[in-house]
Amino acid sequence: MSVNINLYHAKTDGVFELVRLPNIPLLESLGKRKGTMVSITGRLKLGGPVLLRVENAFVVAIGKDIATQILVKEACGECPTNCKRTIMSSKAIRF
Repeated sequence: MSVNINLYHAKTDGVFELVRLPNIPLLESLGKRKGTMVSITGRLKLGGPVLLRVENAFVVAIGKDIATQILVKEACGECPTNCKRTIMSSKAIRF
């Protein structure tokens, strides 16, 4: 059983399932809903934003103040497919 942690403190290059999000309509329009699979592709220093790949589609930056309100749990190890390879391999951006 995975422990829920906030998105800002989750490890880079990990694959996570979104567990809880703040009530911000923009997050849902960016494809972030409970149960969505995401991977952290980078984090800027000094409290900068987290770079997040959403379900093999596109990368967005989430500010630290919002990222600390988003709870995630590590996904790999619980799913039958290699979700890290699937999410991290896409170079395409869809709009």
